Amino acid sequence: RWLTRDLFDLGEDPELYIVYEGSRAYYFHPDVLDALDARGARYTQPELEEIFWPFLDPEIRKVIDDFGGRRHRGKGPRRWKRKELAEMQKGLHPFDVRRLCFLRFCQIDLGNVLQRPLPFLNKLLDKSRDEIEQMIGFMELDLKPFFMRGYLYTIFGLPDRFAPRMTRFIPEQQDEDLLDRYFLEEICGLNSDVGYLTPGAVPTAHPGLHPYLQKYLFWYFDVFYKGPWMGGAGSSPRPPYVGPSFKEHLETLGLSPDAFAELTEKGLKALFRKKAMELHPDRGGDHEAFIALQRAYMVLLKRKGLQG
Repeated sequence: RWLTRDLFDLGEDPELYIVYEGSRAYYFHPDVLDALDARGARYTQPELEEIFWPFLDPEIRKVIDDFGGRRHRGKGPRRWKRKELAEMQKGLHPFDVRRLCFLRFCQIDLGNVLQRPLPFLNKLLDKSRDEIEQMIGFMELDLKPFFMRGYLYTIFGLPDRFAPRMTRFIPEQQDEDLLDRYFLEEICGLNSDVGYLTPGAVPTAHPGLHPYLQKYLFWYFDVFYKGPWMGGAGSSPRPPYVGPSFKEHLETLGLSPDAFAELTEKGLKALFRKKAMELHPDRGGDHEAFIALQRAYMVLLKRKGLQG
């Protein structure tokens, strides 16, 4: 029988085989999985995570530990099969699932994440509404201000409201009036959703918004109306902004004056969408560069409209 055998040489830097997506999501390079499959090795995802754990980004390690991922491995409940997880989690409220998924991955475009059961969602099981709100409230304290706009946009399901637009995962590109309307509809819907507020929610004699939801209302109008720097409550406003010149706006989109003159309004929008996808922070882009791109686009779009 086999006592030991070589399965795959990870080299001097195993971190090279960890592929990061966004700020917190990651997967293991297909070369590793293909090599293990070719050798007939039997393994589980937690076993792979255990091997690569020392080489994982420290911030991601902390998040996984906060979600009870590695800490309880091997000494807590047994590992659940996917069908078992799906059965256990079928009663979870979508609002809770979206909150935990964003807090875990910090991404607006959660893709198929919301369509499958995930072990860390078991944190929501067998808890009252009060317990869930307290748990998530403590997690939200660690959410950096930079992510707050995306957090509110995601947890209230607003990307679905703007589907099938290509920019539905970019909250800054949505019509402000529509954004306000959709947000208020969603939060008021939650306020009357007995599946969310019962059982176990602290009763309130207040006829308006439930206290559990009030913070989100305050955060929304604080974050979305303060501007792109996204300062927290009580932060001082920035000094008056002196914008770049028209030439600098052209350079931001990689246009010359002649190219801009020949570009149609439709072509300008297509160029912006392409660059926005490249620079968006959720896709690993630079936040300041993305904001500069937005400003340039609005100025040039207005100029193109005046010319047309």
